Amino acid sequence: MTTADLTAGDLAAVVVSVLALVAVGALTGAVLLLLRTMRGVRDVLDEIRTEALPALQAATAALGDATAEVERVDEILDAAEAISSRVDGASRAAYLALSKPVIKTAAVATGTRRAARRLRSPER
Repeated sequence: MTTADLTAGDLAAVVVSVLALVAVGALTGAVLLLLRTMRGVRDVLDEIRTEALPALQAATAALGDATAEVERVDEILDAAEAISSRVDGASRAAYLALSKPVIKTAAVATGTRRAARRLRSPER
């Protein structure tokens, strides 16, 4: 068979075969690139598993500790508030109980001092 003996159908079959081989080559190249990308993704995921998961576990543990500390501080604040209200009540009671006698004692002391000065003065 020579090239002169080729018919249009034979030529079309040769062209389709060449195009099919080119398409298979292009698809093979694309699959190889996809495989390389998938290996890279697998490596990145392995690295994430080895590095990020322990960090996430540590962050979770730190969050638990922080939550416990916040609860403890909240209890301390509640206790401080209770103590503050008790001290405030006690200071009011002490003020009410002691203010009038202290004022009267101060007035008596001032009056006694003035009387003593008058008795000591030579102006009689």
